Amino acid sequence: MNKLNQTAAMLALTALMGGGALLPYQVQAAPLNPAASIQKAVTANDNQQAEQAVQQLISEGVIQGYGSGQLLLDKKVTNAELLKMIVVALGLDPSGTVQQEEGKRNTWYSSYVETAAANGLVDLADEFQPNKPAESSDIAQMIAKALKRDVKSVQYWMEGLNLGTGTITRGETAQLIVLSKKAVRSETAEIVSIQALNAITFEVTFSAPLSLEDETTAEANANFAFDHGLKLVNQPRLKTGSFATYIVPVQTMTAGTTYTTNYKGLKTLSAAASTEKIRLSDIRQVTSDTFEVDSLRTEGVVDYGYLISAYAGGRGANAIILDENNQYNGQKMQVIPSLASRQATLTPEGGAPVTVNYVGFTQSTDGRQEPKFRLPAGTQLVPGVKYSVTGDWFELKNNTFVAQTIQPLTIASVSQLDAATLNVTLSEDPGDELFAYRSVQLKGSDGTMLTAQYKVQTRQGAVGVFELQNHAKLASGVDYEVTPVGGWAAASPISLTAE
Repeated sequence: MNKLNQTAAMLALTALMGGGALLPYQVQAAPLNPAASIQKAVTANDNQQAEQAVQQLISEGVIQGYGSGQLLLDKKVTNAELLKMIVVALGLDPSGTVQQEEGKRNTWYSSYVETAAANGLVDLADEFQPNKPAESSDIAQMIAKALKRDVKSVQYWMEGLNLGTGTITRGETAQLIVLSKKAVRSETAEIVSIQALNAITFEVTFSAPLSLEDETTAEANANFAFDHGLKLVNQPRLKTGSFATYIVPVQTMTAGTTYTTNYKGLKTLSAAASTEKIRLSDIRQVTSDTFEVDSLRTEGVVDYGYLISAYAGGRGANAIILDENNQYNGQKMQVIPSLASRQATLTPEGGAPVTVNYVGFTQSTDGRQEPKFRLPAGTQLVPGVKYSVTGDWFELKNNTFVAQTIQPLTIASVSQLDAATLNVTLSEDPGDELFAYRSVQLKGSDGTMLTAQYKVQTRQGAVGVFELQNHAKLASGVDYEVTPVGGWAAASPISLTAE
């Protein structure tokens, strides 16, 4: 039962106990069965919400009323009616729609189906079954595509409305459409609220979701104007399940500072800096020049990669939705934002500290929260030496480790994908993004020397895609000897003849 239904049920129970004046609608004299009265109140509340939603869509010209004056809230919605509601209410662009074939009957819904097809809501307009009752299982996909959002968010909204499986009524559809209108992207969105979640993260709620262009790092940095020189370190990310709330990663805040910002020169808001550092748990070496730290969801720390709309579809069961208080299953969660450009200090016992850099796209992979840090190029950890790790944005329970001798990864084979890309296959699955920022060198029989670098987030098990740099291309018929750059991997003689 959703919160609205729970409220209605409680009000009905109050009426039975003599508190009927609190009810927002008329209740008959209490029957002998209290449970029946509660159910009646729930039904009345649902009908009221559905009626309001239908009336709103009628007033906006999205749907039409019936001549009899009835709203027909329980009438099943057809696929054609559903598409019209989505297309009109969510403002889909009709430009570029498919053309009506010559001689084909033009129906009232043709333009809506064509617009939906052009926007990816249906695969082929010709296969569309207009008069078939709409299935709730299809609605989430359609609305998500219309909003350029994730399906998980729409399903979450549907759960809040207590929409089940199977066909869906006019009243239920209207409620979902009205709710979804809150998630229509806007180029004129304004900041509604801002708060610091921790020392490197703001949570910002807008009047509407930003346009996809405004969500890019470059546009976001241009549009956000923080004082005290504070900058974003990566793009703002829309939280799964929210309408317009973003996780915004920034440089480390200065304790005691109140930061003021505006967006696109509009409304100005302020938020006090947070002194809360990211809670990290343990540390371990993974290669001769790379170590990782972990954060544990069981200890109330979660990486934003499992919370944002952009990644929800690819994270499976690891993707979660936090409530408005950033709680999950009743537990308050600390949110780790993007760690792009983050650094830490690595200090060998008795030696000088060294700055190490976060290895991009390693903070949450394969269901684990284990961001990695790498020493400067050409340097390695010394086996037997004890190291400590510190930083101004995190606190680490166990911040020391003793370096060990770790055998490098082994390249088993290299194959050509096309003239500019290669598949590099290791002897075994590294289980994480250990390819990140690694390169191989190709020495051609024609005397050329080429370099290919790993393309981030392309790993499939033991295989990673490497791209030739500087717009280079493999020359057909040329034999190439492939070797890893640096000590990140070992390889027996590997040769490749370009196609």
